Amino acid sequence: MEDYRLTESEMALAADAEIILTKNRVIEKVYAMFGSLQSAMEADMTIGGLKLEGAQPPKISRGEQYLGLPYVMLDYPRAFSRNSIFACRTFFWWGRYFSLTLHLAGEELERLRGVLTGMHERLASAGWYVCVNDDPWQHHFGEDNYRAASTLTQAQWESLLHQPFVKIAKQCKLTDWENILPVAAVEYASLLGCLGGSSVR
Repeated sequence: MEDYRLTESEMALAADAEIILTKNRVIEKVYAMFGSLQSAMEADMTIGGLKLEGAQPPKISRGEQYLGLPYVMLDYPRAFSRNSIFACRTFFWWGRYFSLTLHLAGEELERLRGVLTGMHERLASAGWYVCVNDDPWQHHFGEDNYRAASTLTQAQWESLLHQPFVKIAKQCKLTDWENILPVAAVEYASLLGCLGGSSVR
């Protein structure tokens, strides 16, 4: 028979409605932050001037169970199709961190592979990480998912560029809350600028 009894700490949480009400307010503020971030990115000449084939409107979404914890994510700019992905995903993970990610797959990855080949050194010096997992929908920074670009050889970097997808990402601490918006906009502009800015498509 399943044990449904609560520990003392679990009972304290279950009896405290303010915990969930506070959580809801935090999530609302993340939504507001991501809305402002999307506007700031759109106003940036490099990001806002990006011409993506099949571009879709910005999307903010949320969930409760990424590895057991709530999350909110902003996808902008974004172009998802069966044959191609080009997306910047800003991810808030409760109790962990924010992450900034460029996700490329299919036709977009094929088209940008040449430019990406020469970006390894720049990504390494700027503190970016690269996905080494086979699953493109994982966002944690465990060693089985991301490695610092600075730890990869050029040959390893080029090998990753021939996988079905490439994800380039960076973490931001939750304690840097007040700076997330300007930092994220600048980081994305710099990264997309390396790909050719408005000439991406």
